[in-house]
Amino acid sequence: MIYVNILFGILTVAAIILFFVKSSRHTKKQDEINRRFLEEEDAANAVRKKDIEPELYFTADLSVFPQLPEGDPFQVERCAKRTMIRFEKPVSNLELKKEYGPTQMDIIAQYEENFNEYLKSLTKWAKALSEEENNADALSILEKVILLGAEFRDTYKLAADICAAKQDAEGLDTLLELVSENYFRDPAIRTQILEYINTKKEEFA
Repeated sequence: MIYVNILFGILTVAAIILFFVKSSRHTKKQDEINRRFLEEEDAANAVRKKDIEPELYFTADLSVFPQLPEGDPFQVERCAKRTMIRFEKPVSNLELKKEYGPTQMDIIAQYEENFNEYLKSLTKWAKALSEEENNADALSILEKVILLGAEFRDTYKLAADICAAKQDAEGLDTLLELVSENYFRDPAIRTQILEYINTKKEEFA
């Protein structure tokens, strides 16, 4: 029994030492990551202002959509006239600072927000059309919004609802592919959308 207690004590001490060694290594690794990040941040903050490339600006083309309702209750036209930026691939704030300088960050954020508001206005319009049972035009709008890289749950869920109502399994499969291909700043949103679409598929499987 004494030997068992001694062995148990040795193993306990060894486990504690191993824990502290691993913890120390992790802390050093994290400190190095933080140091590098701060160095990159400082370097980015020192970058001089650079003009935004013309090709990054997004120009809305309302001619590809159905005729807007009178009075434009969803403010699609108003949103379409704002200055917008659309990035083809995800770009971090640090990358933007390095490329355009810190003084451009606020204006870039505003132009990106304008683009998102434009996509939201189109989704609201599509929702109103679906409520009027004009699903063909609603889905036409949603498809274009999704191809532009929308990151909003409502856009995809509405498209899924329309496809499910039509029992369009192929349309839902296409929607799943687009969700997988599109970029989402919040991965949880992608997961929720995928689960929602799969649930719709199961309803008439």
